Amino acid sequence: MQGKISPVFGLFQQHFEEAKSAHASLSKQFRGKKAIELESRLIFLEIYIDLLSHIHFDKEGLKFELFAPFKSIFKGLKKTKHLKMVINQVEAIKLNDSIEFKSYTKTLLSEKNKLYAEVYDHVLVAPLFIWENLYESAHKLSKGLKPLMINTATTQIINEELEYFNLDHKSRLDSKALKDIYEGLRVIIALENLRIESGFNPIFVDEVHDKMGLLQKSLLKWYENQLFIQHLTGFLSDKQNISKKYLDLLANLQDNKRSFKSLLEKQIRELFEKILD
Repeated sequence: MQGKISPVFGLFQQHFEEAKSAHASLSKQFRGKKAIELESRLIFLEIYIDLLSHIHFDKEGLKFELFAPFKSIFKGLKKTKHLKMVINQVEAIKLNDSIEFKSYTKTLLSEKNKLYAEVYDHVLVAPLFIWENLYESAHKLSKGLKPLMINTATTQIINEELEYFNLDHKSRLDSKALKDIYEGLRVIIALENLRIESGFNPIFVDEVHDKMGLLQKSLLKWYENQLFIQHLTGFLSDKQNISKKYLDLLANLQDNKRSFKSLLEKQIRELFEKILD
């Protein structure tokens, strides 16, 4: 496809440069904050590649082909973010409630050091040409894109996510369904922002965007709590004599889970009433 570069490529270029810079920084010193930044940029790049794969639907396996070299790094960064979420919650409890979980904190620190070393190795061994290949491919595939192509592809992806949400909405909202909605909503919001920043009209009205923003924040809190429960449960699973403060912590997290789920069910129902009915 020949022609001028589409304006939407400017957004890809911005996230690409920031991702490449974060990767270079991590190759010198691995830090959790910078790892989370890189993961965030890679999420957008993957969404953009998915957009291109919907436009160039005749190129089978395009998304996998272009993003495959980043999968091992991306997986490690995601684990880093998840562990960081758990550590932050333990630190918040210590700060707010003056309760320390010394053995658990020691385990978290050990896991952190081991994980950081593993992901750092993935960062170091990743050849620099994967960045250039991704950029050149995205640049080439972004040539000659017409507004109608972008409008059609973004609308198609958003509708696919909403259709999937609707199936989850009609069935029981278990942890898997909520996680899928959390990740799918991220895609929808990113594509809506891409449309707006590229001069297209958004698909949804401001009221829907506001509800999406609130739901996204609630889903993040639920997700952090869910990760905390899973990790703490794993830590306690091989312990014979569990102290009361750990049992109280786990019970409190389970109470939070029920509260979050009740709130999410309400927010999801209100959102879907606006966009699906």
